[in-house]
Amino acid sequence: MNYLEEPPQNTAQRSAEDVIDEAVSEEITEQQGKGNAAAYLLPLLLCILLFAGFVSEPAKNKKVTLRDSKEEVTETSDKTPKVNFSALLAAEEFSKNLRDTIYTADNLWLEFRIDQQRLYVHYRDGRTITYPVSSGIPGAHKSVDSRPGLFAIFHMNEAHKSSQFQSQLNYFMAFNMGVGFHGLPGTGYYVHLGVRPSSHGCIRMRNEDVRELFRQCKIGTLVLSHKGHTNRIIAFAPEGFKNDAEYTKEDYLNMLAYNLGSIMEGKYFISPPKRFIIDGTIIPKSGVNVLSTTNIPEKQMLPFAVARFETGTDLLNESKFTSSSQIIEHSSVVENFGVSDGDSISTGTVQLAVGPEMIKKYVHNPLGILPYFPPNR
Repeated sequence: MNYLEEPPQNTAQRSAEDVIDEAVSEEITEQQGKGNAAAYLLPLLLCILLFAGFVSEPAKNKKVTLRDSKEEVTETSDKTPKVNFSALLAAEEFSKNLRDTIYTADNLWLEFRIDQQRLYVHYRDGRTITYPVSSGIPGAHKSVDSRPGLFAIFHMNEAHKSSQFQSQLNYFMAFNMGVGFHGLPGTGYYVHLGVRPSSHGCIRMRNEDVRELFRQCKIGTLVLSHKGHTNRIIAFAPEGFKNDAEYTKEDYLNMLAYNLGSIMEGKYFISPPKRFIIDGTIIPKSGVNVLSTTNIPEKQMLPFAVARFETGTDLLNESKFTSSSQIIEHSSVVENFGVSDGDSISTGTVQLAVGPEMIKKYVHNPLGILPYFPPNR
């Protein structure tokens, strides 16, 4: 017997074990290879991304669409700052929010919201107090509907007697012909305040509210009446601001027409509105037009210049070329945009391109004179 030869059974067993060991070793080696590949692959990807960032094409002449302005602009790669004013403020948004501002030197002004049946008292210190009111019933017998306009208080009486209804009006403050703020004896009418119109035309308030307001107001206090839309607003004049001159009543009316006309005709930048503090006592008892149903133009025209070119010769007989630009004068602009010299009104203190048609259109209250009803018999 050859003792060097192993039995066949043992050889088969060892062969199976060797096969298993080799398979396990190969799997371990493969997993280690994958782990090493992942360890090298991640830094390689990062390097590729960084390299791609450095060699990518610069943003020169790259076109970008601005959603807000809906205009296509070009970005440049130079260091010179570029300002796109259309992106900062769209023309449509500017015009939509543009209003003729009436400045007051008083410490308060009144805003009567017909649509809300509320009265807002605006103070110079920033406070706003609101009161519920009740105005005239539209279409009722001998009733006058409340109307928009810029008004001013022109009569005040703590105990006023109504000539139409022979009734007592407490703390009466007239601002629109025979229409004014007031209270009534008793409190039964309080249920309608801030809810719906219930009067024949005047603005009813609680007695305690109108008494407090009566003590704060004066002749000439401004009243802005509207139904949610007005092309005139009121603001407090800055401290220390004064008018350029002593204006007459005609001057004030001309400036009111000129300022609102420049906005409504799209000439806000060509004929900028004149800034002034208004004297409330000059406002007509029928009020001033606020164009409560007319929209501001979508865009305002911009001023423009005309280029002038001149040619000549120098001492060497060589031609030379010069150029300059000139802003068109105001008179030429007025003529070019449809206002003739005959429409210009000149007064002792102010000269504006305002004609009778502009006064009628932008100052006179289009609702006309309120009807008068005789006393009840």
